[in-house]
Amino acid sequence: MTVRTLILGLLFSLFLTSTATSAEKTVKVFFLVGQSNMEGKGNPVHLDTYKEDPAIEPTYAALKQGDKWKVRDDVWITYPSKFRGAKHGPLTVGYGTKGDDSIGPEFGFGHTVGNAIDEPVLLIKIAWGGKSLAVDFRPPSAPPSDKEISVKLERAQKNNPDATIDEIKDQYGHFYREMIRLAKQELAQFDERFPDLKGRQPQIAGFVWHQGFNDVINRTLKENKYEDYTRWLAHFIRDVRKDLNAPAMSFVIGELSTGGIPNRGDFQIAQANVAEIDEFADTVAFVPTAEYYDTAAHELFEKGFWKGTDQQRKQWEAVGNDRPYHYLGSGKTYYLKGVAFGQAILELQGEDAS
Repeated sequence: MTVRTLILGLLFSLFLTSTATSAEKTVKVFFLVGQSNMEGKGNPVHLDTYKEDPAIEPTYAALKQGDKWKVRDDVWITYPSKFRGAKHGPLTVGYGTKGDDSIGPEFGFGHTVGNAIDEPVLLIKIAWGGKSLAVDFRPPSAPPSDKEISVKLERAQKNNPDATIDEIKDQYGHFYREMIRLAKQELAQFDERFPDLKGRQPQIAGFVWHQGFNDVINRTLKENKYEDYTRWLAHFIRDVRKDLNAPAMSFVIGELSTGGIPNRGDFQIAQANVAEIDEFADTVAFVPTAEYYDTAAHELFEKGFWKGTDQQRKQWEAVGNDRPYHYLGSGKTYYLKGVAFGQAILELQGEDAS
């Protein structure tokens, strides 16, 4: 063997070692973004109630450590926009906004992707209640028209005569810009927040969008069957991919399904239509969630058990804690939605979602 051959062999071995080391030192990053139903109002106690339900039973035991909820050592979450203070740590309950142990879709999502992916997983959750795509999350490549601005300014000046056109313009896309700012902040600081991830390279893997209530009740959007929502969300996907420098990032659209299957209509069609755009083939998925709405809890809500006798309230609290527009605060619903979002992301990436 010549010296040159030996040197080349050593260099190749070092390359393979370096490549393997680099592969080992990554962290898969997923963004979870939206409004109040991404914030999450679910009570995990409801998973105890439904632990023998066919939809919950197969995964229930893996969610527990003894009689407590599991704290994962391979999935981390940071929630910088959390109401009443940012929060971060290993994935467990407590990342919703309806009490100290409430959950949102992140709980089911994190368990699902964490079980399927060998690398560590980081969830970056950014959500604010009551925010629309029409105004708050408006993407930069779909700016408001002059008519939109003038109408909004006229309405604003009825309550505040000093409102200016610049203030109105600034409202459009404010939370889009804040989302991008927080996303970049968390990507830059994750190894400080999570020492176990220090030295790993973030690998943006997916984005879940669960939002829509403030747009579905917009009468102007309703008039044209929410065609503008479809157009704006397509722009949103393009802009997010560009601003996060992740052009091939998998993107999941979670169906707005407050009220369940009977409430499906033009808005849900408008959401689904985004995933049918040719340029988004195999990288964007629409995920139905109305099937996970707890109809049994809804019946108790309609009967007024939430304000009834002590026994009725106890029965209600075992399955719900909020209004229908927050999926009744059903921990079962929020968990199953998160699982479905996780499975969809994995399928887009060719991972085993079983």
